[in-house]
Amino acid sequence: MAATPVHGQHFIRDGRGPELKRVHYRSNGSLLVATDYLNPDEEELRHLLFIKPQVFMFTPEEVVGNDVPWGTGNLGSAGIVCLGRSPWLESFAPANLGKCQHFRIAFYDEYLDVICERIEAKRDGYVDA
Repeated sequence: MAATPVHGQHFIRDGRGPELKRVHYRSNGSLLVATDYLNPDEEELRHLLFIKPQVFMFTPEEVVGNDVPWGTGNLGSAGIVCLGRSPWLESFAPANLGKCQHFRIAFYDEYLDVICERIEAKRDGYVDA
């Protein structure tokens, strides 16, 4: 599966990845909105904003396979990769997924897989608008 780095300057996987500080969900708690995080060796809180998220899954670092060659080739120190139209994405009904991609995010002790249209990397912690 081909992996393309995303937001390599803003979400840095230096060894094991940024520290996940908080997860924000829609008011009913069923859909992911954003995550707050700290990059290694930084004190400034940042967040990732998920645009039109459809599916997400947190997985402990210990049980994730080696299908992404983190820290090699074109990935460098990027902690977010786009896996495109992966088999996982294709396993879902396509009605709302036409513009979506599969993203994998490497936090310190866990991975977050998200199917969404795109991810925006922002300064400061997330504030619900």
